Amino acid sequence: MTTTASEAASTEEAPFFPAPRTCPFSAPPQHTAFREAGGLHKVTIWDGSTHWLATRHADIRAVLSSPSFSADVRNPDFPLVHSNQPEHEGGLFLRLDDPEHARLRQMLTKEFSVKRTQAMRENLVRITDELIDAMLAKGGPADFIRDFALPLPSRAICLILGVPYEDHDLFERHANAGTDLDVGHDERARTQRESFAYYEALVERKRREPSDDMISRLLAHHTGPDAFAPEMMPVLVGILVGAGHETTANMLSLGTVALLVNPDQRDRLRAHPELAPSAAEEMLRYWSIVSTDPRRVALEDVEVGGQLVRKGEGVIVSLIAGNRDPRAFGANEGECPADTLDIARNARRHVAFGFGSHQCLGQNLARVEMQVAWPRLFERIPGLRLAIAQDELPFKKNSIVYGLNSLPVTW
Repeated sequence: MTTTASEAASTEEAPFFPAPRTCPFSAPPQHTAFREAGGLHKVTIWDGSTHWLATRHADIRAVLSSPSFSADVRNPDFPLVHSNQPEHEGGLFLRLDDPEHARLRQMLTKEFSVKRTQAMRENLVRITDELIDAMLAKGGPADFIRDFALPLPSRAICLILGVPYEDHDLFERHANAGTDLDVGHDERARTQRESFAYYEALVERKRREPSDDMISRLLAHHTGPDAFAPEMMPVLVGILVGAGHETTANMLSLGTVALLVNPDQRDRLRAHPELAPSAAEEMLRYWSIVSTDPRRVALEDVEVGGQLVRKGEGVIVSLIAGNRDPRAFGANEGECPADTLDIARNARRHVAFGFGSHQCLGQNLARVEMQVAWPRLFERIPGLRLAIAQDELPFKKNSIVYGLNSLPVTW
């Protein structure tokens, strides 16, 4: 990997990325300081190379939506942000550039459309109630992640894709190995092989015995030159399963914590469940859980935020800093400050799902899951509360997806 940006700044001038959070409810102070200073700033990543960091909301949207930047990790100048990230992962369409990315993504957009995900609402209410029933029957204290936040999206994505939920221990372990940056290269490679073998067998079974699920429809409707390559299908299904439950599980647990430590917001949602859609958007903005942040590499010289980014230079965007930008949120009279949780805020311009053509494919499903879960949860368990002190909450320290290792609750 080249270090084109390092010629303009020494390591002392380019602090290490990712920067630590000093408060689990706030953006890293370094990112906040960079944002308030304006422009792009140099950071140093694990291999000693330096790249630009974008922290303002407008600059982030500019980088993620511009065809002057590439998302393809196979580019030798691409800023890989951790040593365990496989450099060959660009083969999947998620990391391709348009038009190839758009052509392949189009095959999946119908499956995650607003209409199709809204049709899941009744199933999500049923699953939510079943999980709450089980929690109440068992009694507190409980680990909210194990008993609710993880099984809800896991059961939902299994239902959509046609993956047997009884195998959830296997694919949850695979997903954890893929997001935990403390997992070593050998263990990560082993779980990737296990995952591929599992989903390869599942895809072949769906090919022989199709049913009414996404995998079967993809196999039936996309054939010939428009089909996903056979070796890509198991990888694609694995990514959809992992992304379909891991990120939402963390959002459900973090959002629940936010409501428990902000009882005025919890009571407001309980009294006005119609605020569930705006509450979901605000939680996405407030937490911004993709902690390694999207990266791009410049395909040509381009100016962002008053800074000239040269061809071949990498840019990392800080989603949490952008989503706490007071120029984008809280700037109007009567609005709460950007660092304050306000479930009635119009937060739809957040970048928690990314921005531009590569933004999260499953965002509509995640929204509905959150919209269903929180009002139902606090209606049925009004006394839900933390079972440990707030400062004892075990936040993840080194993960691609920000969240909690466990969430002890009682009622």
